Amino acid sequence: MALLGALGKEHKNILNECKILMVGAGGIGCELLKNLVLTGFSDIELIDLDTIDVSNLNRQFLFRKEHVGKSKAQVAKESALKFNPNAKIKAHHDTARNHVNRMCLGADIPLVESGTAGYLGQVNPIKKGVTECYECQPKPPAQKTFPGCTIRNTPSEPIHCVVWAKHLFNQLFGEDDPDEDVSPDTEDPELTADAGKAALDTEAKKDAIGGIERKSTRTWAVETGYNAEKIFNKLFRDDIKYLLSMETLWKERRPPQYLDFHDLPGKGQI
Repeated sequence: MALLGALGKEHKNILNECKILMVGAGGIGCELLKNLVLTGFSDIELIDLDTIDVSNLNRQFLFRKEHVGKSKAQVAKESALKFNPNAKIKAHHDTARNHVNRMCLGADIPLVESGTAGYLGQVNPIKKGVTECYECQPKPPAQKTFPGCTIRNTPSEPIHCVVWAKHLFNQLFGEDDPDEDVSPDTEDPELTADAGKAALDTEAKKDAIGGIERKSTRTWAVETGYNAEKIFNKLFRDDIKYLLSMETLWKERRPPQYLDFHDLPGKGQI
């Protein structure tokens, strides 16, 4: 009824009769599919070759943890139908990006190509005879990786913080990969004898703060019942204090500053 009042019967019928082909059901596709269904489009074909990964869950809101490993197109269809059960959505687990590019060139139809590659996003208008096509555009190199000790101990660039946050998300809610643990690395090769002594001479690699035995982030979070305050203080107070004890790391770097949960504004709302 809201759509009928906003658009009028004629325009609502036009939306109902439109046939939509949508390529991609990822970060952009989830938002677009939801908007199409809620706007009144009811005949949609959706194509995506990808499957759902844990790293998708923080932004691709049509997916949940139980969907990991399943077809993005199929799960996106099922989730979108909850917004409008009367819509007709057909899902295809296939690739079509190059095909759509060529069809638009052949029919001289403008194409807006968007997506993400690694940590970068892009939007490119494509018009025959005016711009280069999708297949003509140079593809970005493979996503750069970073040494684990850089991510855990001495992140100095924004991209390091992005990688750290992605690793933390997986440690707390996804697959528990020991190589991606965000706890400080006491075996950083950059540590000299003095710094190593300050950080490693505690019994059985115990925490420099309070003498607590060090554990993986996942194990620690589970044992604390995923308590938000305790997790925050471990990551942003205790771990930072531990890193500050490795004095050699900060001789030529700006040392980090720790933050306590009780110093946050509006903490009572968490």
